[in-house]
Amino acid sequence: MLSISFWELINFVLEMITSQELKLITQNVANVVSVPLYLFSLLFFALAFAGHRRFVKWAVAGAAITITWLGVLLVLDPEFLYRSRGLVTRGPVTILGFTFEEYVLHDREFNWPFSLFALYSYLITLVSAGILIRYIVARAEPLHTAQSLLVGVGISTPLVLNGVELLGVLPPALSVTEVGFGVTIICFAVGIFRYHLFELPPIGRQQLINSIDEPLVFISNMNNVTYGNQAARQVFGVGAGWQGMDASDFFGPHAQQIPLSDRDASTQHNIIELAEEDRYFDVNSTTIRTPAGNAGGRAITLRDVTGLVETNERLDQFASMVSHDLRTPLNDAAFQTSRLARDRSDERTAAIQQALDRMESIIDDMLRLARARKAVETTETCSLAELVEETWETVQTDGAELESRVGETTVEADPVRLFQVLENLFRNALDHNDSPLTLRVGTFDANSEPAHADTPTGLYIEDDGRGIPEDKRDDIFEHGYTTNQDGNGYGLSIVRHIVEAHDWDIRVTDGTDGGARFEIVGLGSD
Repeated sequence: MLSISFWELINFVLEMITSQELKLITQNVANVVSVPLYLFSLLFFALAFAGHRRFVKWAVAGAAITITWLGVLLVLDPEFLYRSRGLVTRGPVTILGFTFEEYVLHDREFNWPFSLFALYSYLITLVSAGILIRYIVARAEPLHTAQSLLVGVGISTPLVLNGVELLGVLPPALSVTEVGFGVTIICFAVGIFRYHLFELPPIGRQQLINSIDEPLVFISNMNNVTYGNQAARQVFGVGAGWQGMDASDFFGPHAQQIPLSDRDASTQHNIIELAEEDRYFDVNSTTIRTPAGNAGGRAITLRDVTGLVETNERLDQFASMVSHDLRTPLNDAAFQTSRLARDRSDERTAAIQQALDRMESIIDDMLRLARARKAVETTETCSLAELVEETWETVQTDGAELESRVGETTVEADPVRLFQVLENLFRNALDHNDSPLTLRVGTFDANSEPAHADTPTGLYIEDDGRGIPEDKRDDIFEHGYTTNQDGNGYGLSIVRHIVEAHDWDIRVTDGTDGGARFEIVGLGSD
C-alpha cells in the first residue's frame, strides 16, 4: 500500500511539472524507486504470507541490486529506458467512452532496455501472484476462493494495463498503470476487511503459536532451530541469535535427553529435569511431514509436569509407607490369627482371617496402582505368545479355556507391566463370568482385521461371557469401580494407567461371541 501510494504521489508531481528535463528525471525516479519498491514489497508479502520467510533475504538482495544498477545506469544515461521527444499537446481523445480535453504530455519513445525491465517486472509480479494464489487455493474453501480471486485481480490489473501500454495500444504518454493500482488497492482492501485475508495461516498460525505459554521449538532436518517461542528461549536460557542455531546448542546440557534426529519415529517423548530450577518437563518430539509424506523437521513441545512429578513422588512415599508401616502389623495380626485358628477354629476366626486377607489384597493393589502411574522409562522386545502363556499359568482358570492368536508377534514394552495388564484382564473376565468360559487373545491391524505383521496396531482380549453394558464402559476404568462385592475396583484402573504409561489407548467393545472385548491400540507406534 505504501509503495502504491508513493507511486501515485510521484505521478501527481509529474503532472504538475512543465519542464521536459524535470519530467524525465521524475519518471526515472519512479522507475528506480517506485517500481522496485512495489515489486519487491509484493514479493515480500507473498513469501511471508505463504510461510517462505527463509527466501525473504534473497528478495531483499534482489531489490537492493535492482535499485542500485538501475540507478547507476540512469544517472549515467537519463534516456537509458526511453528517449525524450519533448512536450506535446494532445486531445481531445476518447478512451472507453471517456473524452479527455486537450492536455500537455511528455512524449517519449521506449528503448529496448525498457522492454527488458518491463518483462523483469512482470516476472516478479507473476511469481508473487503464483505464490499467493497457490497457497490460498491449496486450502480450497469458498472463502479462500474469494480471497484468491481478489488477490489475482488486484495483482494482474496493473500488469495488464501496463502491458497494453507497452504494446502500443495506448500512447506511452497516456499511462493508465495508475488506474490499475487503484484497482489493486480496492481488491486488497476488500480481501482484508471483507474476506479476512489475514486470518489465513500462517498469520493466524503465528498468532496461535505466540499465544502458547509452554515451550515450543521447530528444528529442520539439519538439526537447526527454525523457530523457538519465548517460553522455550527462557527455559533454555537462549539469547539473541537463536534462529538457525544448532539444536544441541539451543538445548544445551539437555540435548541428549531430547529426541532430535530420529526421523523414522513419528512421536517420541521423555522427561527432563532442569536441576537448577527444580522443574520437570515432558518432552514430545514429533516429525513434521510434507504433503508428499517426507520428513520436514521436528516439532519439540515441552509440558511442565513439575506438579505431576511431585505428586508421583508423594505417591511413592505413600506407597512405601503402606508397604512398610501397614504390612508389618498386618503380618503380625495374620500370624496371631493363624495361631488362634489352630486352637479355636470357628466362624469368627475364619471371618478375621478373611478380612486380613482382603486387607493384604488391597495393600497389594494400592502398590500396583501407584507403580502403574509411573512413566515407562525402558522397554524391550517382548514376545506376546510367551507373555500370554506365562500369565495364563498364574491365574486360577476354573476350567476356562484360552485361545492364543498372537502368533510370533512382538511389541516394544515393559514386560513386567504388560504382564500385569494381561493378568488383570484375565482375572477380570474370570471373576465376572461363569464357567465354562473361553478367552481369546489376538492382534489386529489398522483396518481391525487380524494382523499378521510383527508390529500390529492393536491387541485384543475378549471372552464369550455376559459382556459389559455400553453405558458402563467408561466407568469400569475408574478407580474404585466394581460390581463384585469381593472386589476393590483397582484392577482395571491399574490396566488403564499401565496402558497410558506406554502411550497406548484402551477401549471396550462387544466380543465376537457376545462377551466383552478389550482392545489396546497404538502398539505399532513409538
